[in-house]
Amino acid sequence: MKVIAHRGYSGKFPENTMLAFKKAYKAGADEIELDVQLSKDNVPVIIHDEFIDRVADGTGFVRNYTFQELQEFNINKKFGDKHGFNTIPSFEEYLYWAKNKPITTNVELKSGNYYYNELEEKVVEMLRAYEMEKRVMFSSFNHVSLIRCKELIPEIPCGVLTLKEGLGNAGYFASKYHLEYYHPDFRGLTDEVVQNCKDYGIKLNVWTVNDVEGLQKLYDWGCDGVITNYPRLCKNWLNAKEGTETGT
Repeated sequence: MKVIAHRGYSGKFPENTMLAFKKAYKAGADEIELDVQLSKDNVPVIIHDEFIDRVADGTGFVRNYTFQELQEFNINKKFGDKHGFNTIPSFEEYLYWAKNKPITTNVELKSGNYYYNELEEKVVEMLRAYEMEKRVMFSSFNHVSLIRCKELIPEIPCGVLTLKEGLGNAGYFASKYHLEYYHPDFRGLTDEVVQNCKDYGIKLNVWTVNDVEGLQKLYDWGCDGVITNYPRLCKNWLNAKEGTETGT
């Protein structure tokens, strides 16, 4: 089971910052999950919310600031002064860092509440420029965005994100539109949903699991990935689990 660092090592460091990504890599994460949307001047930037209020020392929508203006905000609200000044990264900055690292990336397209003009096209163009097509996947709550990605670059796998309520007959839906993964909220996942996905050959990456009890449930279900705020905890647990089961 793959360990996917949710917004980087977000349990201990400011989410969706280069610091959180680097710490997740050092913690042994197999994959980094991050969120991409566009600034006012159409630069792909990494931040979860459509507004900066929750994580930054400022207010307003991401789309109302240029990239340079966004750089003036400190993304460290949750941790105070503990981790210094952290800027909103551009997607390009992340790709430049990740290009030569043995780690994959789950790119969540933030097009659910506000549909950015050509977000998918801009992200795909940048992935091609950095030759990262084989080391990423897409996910989104806006399933139209995923279908658009499949039109643009069908070889990149896509994950159908859902909230706690989930999506009925998710395995069939994903398979019908050639989307390889289902990314449900752990709180709404059931035996029936897991089996439905397996029946249609759809892989499962589940969010957000931060404790051993949840990990054991995903392991027993045979899920493909765990999306977590604490990648070191998950990696250590899985290493111990697999070591025990193989007798090493």
